[in-house]
Amino acid sequence: MKKLFLTGIGLLFSTAITFAQADTGKLPQSSQDFLKKHFSSEQVAKVEKNDSWYNWDKDEMYEVKLANGIKLDFNKNGEITEIDSKEGFTIPLQALPQVISTYLEQNNLADHVVSWEKEDDGHEVQLADGRELEFDSAGKFLKED
Repeated sequence: MKKLFLTGIGLLFSTAITFAQADTGKLPQSSQDFLKKHFSSEQVAKVEKNDSWYNWDKDEMYEVKLANGIKLDFNKNGEITEIDSKEGFTIPLQALPQVISTYLEQNNLADHVVSWEKEDDGHEVQLADGRELEFDSAGKFLKED
C-alpha cells in the first residue's frame, strides 16, 4: 500500500513538471536551436511572443524565461538579442559571441557575467559586481563603466 501511494505521488509530480514546462515550439527554429545548444539543462518556464505595438523601440519579439531566473530575448528572426539574469545566475560564456567570451576568459571575468545585450552599435556586458563592459559591433573591447 505504501509503495502504491508513493508511486502515485511520484507520478503526480512528474506529470505536473511535464505540463509546467513551457512550449518552445512557437519560437523560430534558430531560437529553439540556441536554447538546445546553450541551455539544454535548464527548464523553460515561460515563452512569450510580444506584439509589435508592445515593442515599438526594439526588434525583440520573443521572450523566454528559464526556471533558474535567466531571461532571453530573441528578435523576429530568432536571433538572440539579450540574456539577463535577475537572480544573479552566471550566464554561460558559450552563449555569448566568441570574441567577447574570449576577452572575458582572458581577463578572468568568465564567472561574473550576469547580463549581455546586443545593441545597434555594439554589445554590452554587465558583471556581477555592477561593472559594465562595452564592445563594438565586431566584439572589440571599448571601455568599462
